Amino acid sequence: MKWVILYGPPGVGKLTVGTELARLTGFKLLHNHLSVNMVTAVFERGSEPWGRVLQGVRRVVLVEAAKQGVDVITTNVFNGEPETVGIWRETFGMVEAAGGEPLLVRLYCEREELFRRVARESRVAHQKLTSVAGLEALMARQDLTKTFPAGPHLEIDVTELPPEATAMRIVGYYKLARA
Repeated sequence: MKWVILYGPPGVGKLTVGTELARLTGFKLLHNHLSVNMVTAVFERGSEPWGRVLQGVRRVVLVEAAKQGVDVITTNVFNGEPETVGIWRETFGMVEAAGGEPLLVRLYCEREELFRRVARESRVAHQKLTSVAGLEALMARQDLTKTFPAGPHLEIDVTELPPEATAMRIVGYYKLARA
C-alpha cells in the first residue's frame, strides 16, 4: 500500500491536487474534512476527545487500508509542533507495520495567492476555512510552512503550477502506477 500525504496550509490546493492525483492513479482519496467533519459533529473541535477520536478514526482506516493493500491519498495541515510530529510519526509507524509506505508531499504557494485561494466559494461545501482573517490568525499562531522532518519527501510550489501538472510531478517523483 502506498499512502500519499499531501500537506500544507489551508487553501494551498491539497484537495484539488488530491482529486487529480486520485484520477491519475486510482488511489482512494481520504481528504482531511471527511474525518474532521465527522468527529466535529459529535465533539467540540479542539477538545481532548475530539483530537483522540480524530486520530483514532484516521489510524483505523489507514492501517486497514495498508493491510488490504488499498492505496490512499490523504490531505492535512502540518504545524511543526512536537506533539504533531509525534502523532504523525506514530501513525506512520502503525501504517508501515501493516505494510504501508508513507510518501510525503508538501504543497506551498505565495502568501497572497494563498489568501486568494482560501476565500474560494468551493471550500464552503466541505466546511473548510474560508476567511482570510481566519487564515491570518491561524498563521500568526502556528508556522504552517514547516516541512515534516522525515521520510521520502517532495516539496512543490503550486503558486502557478496547475493541479494536473502538480499531480503528474507526484506520480513521476514517487513512480506511482497510473490508473
